[in-house]
Amino acid sequence: MTEQIVQCGFSRLHGTPVFVAPPGLPHQEVKRVFGATFMDEQCLWLFPAFYPYTSNVVRDLKIVFGDSLQFTPEALAHIAECKQIAEDMKQQPYPFALREGFEFVTKPYAHQVEALKYALRNLRCGILYDMGLGKTKIAIDLMRHEREKTLILTPVIGIKMWLREIGIHAKPDELKVLPLVGTGKVKKKAKIDEAGDYDVVIVGYDTAKRYAEDIIKAFPYTCIIADESHNLREKSSERTKAACYLASRAARRIIMSGTPSLGNPLHLYGQLHFLAPYIPAISFWTFRSIYTIQSKYNKKFIVGFKNLDHLNDKVQRVCIRKTKEECLELPERTIIDRYFQVTGSQRDMYNQLVIEACAQLEKGQLYEAPHAAAVLQKLLQVLSGMFIEPLPEICDGCMYVHSCVEEKIRPYTKRCMKVTTPPPQAVKRLKENPKLDELAELLDELLAEVRNKVIIWAHFRAELDMVEELLNAQKIPYVRIDGSNSSQAQDIATRFNTNPDIRVYLGQIATGITITINSASYMIYYGLNYALDQYLQSMDRNYRLGQTNKVFVYRLLCAGSVLEYVARCLEQKVDIANTLTSRIDCVFCSHRGTQKCLEHDNKAFGAGCVYQSSVQRVVTRPDPL
Repeated sequence: MTEQIVQCGFSRLHGTPVFVAPPGLPHQEVKRVFGATFMDEQCLWLFPAFYPYTSNVVRDLKIVFGDSLQFTPEALAHIAECKQIAEDMKQQPYPFALREGFEFVTKPYAHQVEALKYALRNLRCGILYDMGLGKTKIAIDLMRHEREKTLILTPVIGIKMWLREIGIHAKPDELKVLPLVGTGKVKKKAKIDEAGDYDVVIVGYDTAKRYAEDIIKAFPYTCIIADESHNLREKSSERTKAACYLASRAARRIIMSGTPSLGNPLHLYGQLHFLAPYIPAISFWTFRSIYTIQSKYNKKFIVGFKNLDHLNDKVQRVCIRKTKEECLELPERTIIDRYFQVTGSQRDMYNQLVIEACAQLEKGQLYEAPHAAAVLQKLLQVLSGMFIEPLPEICDGCMYVHSCVEEKIRPYTKRCMKVTTPPPQAVKRLKENPKLDELAELLDELLAEVRNKVIIWAHFRAELDMVEELLNAQKIPYVRIDGSNSSQAQDIATRFNTNPDIRVYLGQIATGITITINSASYMIYYGLNYALDQYLQSMDRNYRLGQTNKVFVYRLLCAGSVLEYVARCLEQKVDIANTLTSRIDCVFCSHRGTQKCLEHDNKAFGAGCVYQSSVQRVVTRPDPL
């Protein structure tokens, strides 16, 4: 500990309040202070000086420097202000007054006002409200109140939704908005160059990844919002890295998601890092070791979680969370499973795939994720009455294969040096399709009442094609959305909601985000996507603010099949996409207690698991139908 007087000042960096300490201090000591960052060019130590972390920094500085620490008058005034905020934040509801003269364009709910005031008092925060609670309106009211230049990151499908919502919740011409969508590279670059003239820029995550530097140069934003922030779950992804880089230029940073974590603490790392690197405070791998339990046989398998109370404290300090049950009185929602019987040929094909899957398992080995996903996809396809032939293998014998592995280049992508565009995949349909027959019968029942509308979700495009042919044959007016027209999702949803003659909304589950389809009281899952976040997002498209009718959700299942297992996992909120890397053997486990494992939260290789004695044993064969 140094004997010299250490004077700590107060300043702002890109609008962010920071404490400033002079150079020449002992690095090892100063690095103990929360959020300590050494700026090489300025030769200064900086520490976060915004609520709620002011108290952490002040405490650590006093521990490190003791009586030799002095704060400048400006720093003392700021510390006093943050202490008052801390006292105010303890009160419920938050008593903060909005800016004098500020008026809401549309009347907010109480939970929306609460989140707005929370965001006003927290430069870095998460609005983790359930889907359908109006997070977008909260963000728009925040932009109107603060008048800050704002960069919004969102899935492409959400850009038009933001434009529509701004038109509803802001006054005409109050916010000048630039959407970066639907243009070629040259035109998009030209639009970015004009961004400085706008108040709000809305950009898709992938576009932001490609044009991060251009956006920073052209648009002097001080606020950044990560909409559907669960897109940043993968810390190592280029999307997350770009989003965090863009966030580093903004004083105010907000994450918004109804599904920030699917029961896995690792999902939170990228989102917390977006808010500030010192909130998770450690590397991802250290974060992983602190909050997860790995199998003693193989460290890549996560068999449980730990220290979640500590992580929960981290999250609660910067996030506000509300559920639908707390905020809304929505009508009842009922989930109904309708079962279909497979044909003899389907059963034979399904069982053959199961036998091949078992045969490919070598003694003492577990499934690798890519192979597991391929097997699961094939089984789901057969149950839907079709089979998609895999793309030809082009990597064998390719002279670039080693460099592609190192650089993580996939075949049939733009970076592939052999074939950049995949050929059309051949789809073979079975002569009979009981699942499609069950759908036809269900539609007859639901659409018998002329006022009823139905949402149909499918996983594969080939499933959409089959359902579309059925709708045409029965002369049922419909709209369709898949990956090819997802950017038009908002317009299509609006047409479906406002046109009484359109009876069916047919969509790919992956596109079921950001939109509202409250005109339909009925929903059918013809196919199931094993990604839990997409399932939960799609499920809530017609169960949100404004829904006044009872909602019924039908799932078409086959007893004893992988399809039923996927449905049960989703029901228990088990992330099957994560299972493909950590618990794939559960999917193919023939142990009759699989459902019991889900209900009692038995972890793979943990207590109650049939594999717990050793992962070196031969993996149990999956059940044939």
